[in-house]
Amino acid sequence: MRAMIRREGEALVLEGALNQSTIPPLWPLKPEWLAPPLERLELGALSAVDSAGLALLLELEGQARQQGSELRWQQCPAALERLMELYDLELVEARLQGT
Repeated sequence: MRAMIRREGEALVLEGALNQSTIPPLWPLKPEWLAPPLERLELGALSAVDSAGLALLLELEGQARQQGSELRWQQCPAALERLMELYDLELVEARLQGT
């Protein structure tokens, strides 16, 4: 299954599997994905996430911050929460909503 990112209003909606094999087609990140106002990442449609997927999400977070946006991560899959715990990503965990 491939990964997809689309912009819906003030959200980026991510779908499919975010893993090492599905991420390369998403690079480089599209400027329209990160244009303000951007408030949240909608993650409920992710079917799988590995460490490469987490790295992509953190890159989206960092790029959004450079644009002046603070993102909330909504509907975070349990597998992604476990990865964040594994890597001790408390700063990201504070942004989780709707899990």
